[in-house]
Amino acid sequence: MDRPVGDRLGRWLAAWTQPGDIYLPLTMVDSGNQVSSGSVAFATVYGDMVDTALDRPAAARMAVSGTQDGDLLHLDVQLANTSGTTLSAANDATLTALVYLENADPSALPEVLRAQVFPITTLADGATRNFTLEVLVNELDPTRIRWVVIADYRPGGSRGAYDTLQAVAGP
Repeated sequence: MDRPVGDRLGRWLAAWTQPGDIYLPLTMVDSGNQVSSGSVAFATVYGDMVDTALDRPAAARMAVSGTQDGDLLHLDVQLANTSGTTLSAANDATLTALVYLENADPSALPEVLRAQVFPITTLADGATRNFTLEVLVNELDPTRIRWVVIADYRPGGSRGAYDTLQAVAGP
């Protein structure tokens, strides 16, 4: 909340429809397909959200490879749209690259340090397109850089919650 990176907070806010105050922590799965706010039995609630997400079929196929060249992380993405709808600016379709560092302590939660949002101008259902995403990673330890690329859109058009089509993590 204090230092939002990328578009993830906006995704959460687009999905929250309950009246009243919002309390930390904010949790979100599948770009806003599921959200929660406030003190809950986190392991149970978030675990159930993840299990529900894993039961849903992907709405795209995506392959991503990443290479670092100096201060830039290059992510080559091949996205095949199997959503049943054309992805475009009309439904806010995007690719989002989130960059974080691998923690020495595996129980510590990673912090997203860099993000870049790339609009998908148009990709018809059944079509495949290649994208090259670049994220500035200066001052980050290259041996610890990890990334996630998320393809998402708004099924309701320009309003309502977003939903993840597919996500790939690396390296």
